[in-house]
Amino acid sequence: MQNLIPVHVGLVGHIDHGKTELAKCLSDKVFTAGLDKHPQSKKRGITIDLGFSMFSSDKYLVTLVDAPGHADLIRSVVAGASIIDAAILTVAADEGVQIQTIEHATVLKAMGIDKLFVAITKTDLVKNDQVKQVLREVRGIAKRLKLEPVDYIPVSAETGAGIQKMREILLDSLTPPDREDEGPLRIPIDHAFPVTGHGTVLTGTILRGSLSTGDAVQLMPGGSRATVRTIQTFGQERDSATAGDRVGVNAPAFDHDRIERGNYLCTPDSMKTAESLLIGVELNPGYQGRITARMVVKATVGMSSVTAEIVPFRKINGRKIPLKEPEKRVFEAALLLKEKVPAEIGNRVLLMRTDMPVTSMRIVGCGIINDIVRIVTLDQVRTKHGEISRIRDENVLIEGLARTKKRAQSLKGRTVHTKNGVKGKILDSFGTRGVVVGKFDDEVRIEEEIVLEDHIEEEHRFGR
Repeated sequence: MQNLIPVHVGLVGHIDHGKTELAKCLSDKVFTAGLDKHPQSKKRGITIDLGFSMFSSDKYLVTLVDAPGHADLIRSVVAGASIIDAAILTVAADEGVQIQTIEHATVLKAMGIDKLFVAITKTDLVKNDQVKQVLREVRGIAKRLKLEPVDYIPVSAETGAGIQKMREILLDSLTPPDREDEGPLRIPIDHAFPVTGHGTVLTGTILRGSLSTGDAVQLMPGGSRATVRTIQTFGQERDSATAGDRVGVNAPAFDHDRIERGNYLCTPDSMKTAESLLIGVELNPGYQGRITARMVVKATVGMSSVTAEIVPFRKINGRKIPLKEPEKRVFEAALLLKEKVPAEIGNRVLLMRTDMPVTSMRIVGCGIINDIVRIVTLDQVRTKHGEISRIRDENVLIEGLARTKKRAQSLKGRTVHTKNGVKGKILDSFGTRGVVVGKFDDEVRIEEEIVLEDHIEEEHRFGR
């Protein structure tokens, strides 16, 4: 198994559209809480947690990541999308495209998952004409979202129709991405549990670096440390693992009750936690809501989801000026986090509105982390307005920018501009009533409005 190339494929789609049944049909083995092994999964008859299973060929070890389809569990879908290389979008032939179909496809697009397969499931329940109709629907959605699925495969978990073809198409089309074998270890944790006689076991997918038995590792956030006792991949013990491998790590010194999904196993002292992020954002074209300063969103970084406030801004002469609303669909923003999360520059951030109805598009957009800061400092612009009271041969007199001679003198050397954008400079004060002398780069008129801007640095944190 260690000689096989690891590839990770997510299964996404609307609730009860056959993801778990398809995973069972494709899989050789089921691991890590299994598929629908969670007690609430059995009770409610739906997937509520990430499930992991696998199948292999002579070349690939394919991990299937089964994500829940229920609207309330979208964060688990996003978490799964952070560790996959490709995805299967399931659409039930008897129901067709639903809101979570579109939402999950949007997540894949936002997270950069461009290798997509579409499985039209439950084909045994409908006639062929209905299957063709659903295919047309899905192709329309893919075109609208600018997705290019590798193939569309009708399948039935009940009869087995199309399952072998699905496997063959997957194995023929999968190409593992370049892995980061070098650099500090980084494993996002998706499950942690105790094993009698062994202690805590953590499971996850190595995104970067390598891991060997006996290695010292650190859990972030929190900072607790442990030594790796054993490593397994789908039940087989191994001495080491590298980027791309899915692993179970036995580290007895960790307390499993203190480990949450989204924590990271890493090389000690190699990873920072973020209180605030500066990100570049691209809005989701399907999102119909507004983005306003200090609006609360759910931000997902890797497998961690955290409540955050977003503050759009634009840069002017190196200053970050906050905006009430973004001016374009692509913009920069500060993300003020309610809780610290592990993060690195270059990580993707998915922004959601979980306060919106599940029948609407809740994916706001996706961002890339440009910087990680403890406190966000933005320049609030305060403007003072005056007007030209006299035009002289070499300069003009401006009233209204200051009330006293002392204040007028303090403005010497400051830049001003007209409403039309003509720039000027304050040369000196004039008289005793706050009048200033100014000179402009172009012609100005008597009584023309003049604007003086003051930039005041303000610190921004979540909730204040």
